[in-house]
Amino acid sequence: MPLSKMLNLRMRGRVWRIIRAFIFVPIFYFIWTENNIPAAGCIAMALIMSWINNYQLRVQEIEEPYYQLWMSVVEGLLSLAVMSSILIRDLIKNDELEKVLTVGCAFLLIRLISHTLFSLGILREGKKLPGRRTWGKLANMSITLTMGVYVLDLEHYMQICMVASILLMLASGIAFTYWYYRDPEHRKPLSVASQLTMTRIVLTPVFLWVFFYDNDLDYSNNHLIFKILALVMILGFMLTDFLDGYLARKMGDVSTLGKYLDPFSDKISNMTVFLCFIATGYSPVWMVALIYFREASVETLRTLAASENIIMPARRSGKWKTAIQGMGIVIILTLAIDPVQMLIPHFAAIWKYLPTIIMGIITTITLISGIDYFMASKHILKKFV
Repeated sequence: MPLSKMLNLRMRGRVWRIIRAFIFVPIFYFIWTENNIPAAGCIAMALIMSWINNYQLRVQEIEEPYYQLWMSVVEGLLSLAVMSSILIRDLIKNDELEKVLTVGCAFLLIRLISHTLFSLGILREGKKLPGRRTWGKLANMSITLTMGVYVLDLEHYMQICMVASILLMLASGIAFTYWYYRDPEHRKPLSVASQLTMTRIVLTPVFLWVFFYDNDLDYSNNHLIFKILALVMILGFMLTDFLDGYLARKMGDVSTLGKYLDPFSDKISNMTVFLCFIATGYSPVWMVALIYFREASVETLRTLAASENIIMPARRSGKWKTAIQGMGIVIILTLAIDPVQMLIPHFAAIWKYLPTIIMGIITTITLISGIDYFMASKHILKKFV
């Protein structure tokens, strides 16, 4: 691209982003004066300008790094300020804190601080920042759309939009981290399989929040959207569990880290779900205690093996155990969805015992798998007994 044309496009992009930033000024006034329609109109203009800037002008690809960074900081601060204004206004008006909006503001703040510090560190190392990635663009546009939904007080869509924005912010953060650690100029790259495994660990706390988002231990009272989201996340965990091992073998990238990380991530995610089941009454405490005892015992066995420079590979019984645990979790979460319950005759009578029966099967298979591991590892135990 000729230099003159690049400078012209860069200037157009800067002017466009400055105008978009100034559009936020009247939004604050309209929020506090409760003029919702004009505020939503300004937000709609900001959303359209964001789309044009991201997908038409595409100036992020030719902008100077420090200018790009600080403009992103300003845009992030404005978004945080608008969301915080809505939160504070509603708190004063209703004397009640909107939990999901509060979590969204916290995510916005964490994202802004971490991205700024991370980017500054990269620039000071003399490295080049990545262009605005797809997840980042979608997250910013989703945040702007969520502002409009909250300003218009569209009660049925507010929490859904905010959760979508939070998930997109998480996805953009993961994408940025992926880019950083895959670039050999920055750090030793993690394999794709290990990144999929890490994804399960990172998203496990998010599942915990989704499961109890309404602060009610009775999962049947959870919102339908969050019940479906919890199920989708579990299916995603199972898919990444399959893909990380498959890709590691397919790409010839089986690593020692992966051999330890994969079973660890399975235990973290599944045990978190089982603890949720205890809280909501789907499983008795003693079953989850036995499952935990098995998992801890096998991990101790792995540690003993590692001290002798022996890598204890996953056994077939362990793979069956993980698969059955996953299927049991999916069945329980699927049957907990209200429209599914309506399709099953006499569901209330069946549901009274079904989760406990499923957890009993999971517990039995888990214990059998633990015994198999110890029987196959006698040579390791003999070194210490």
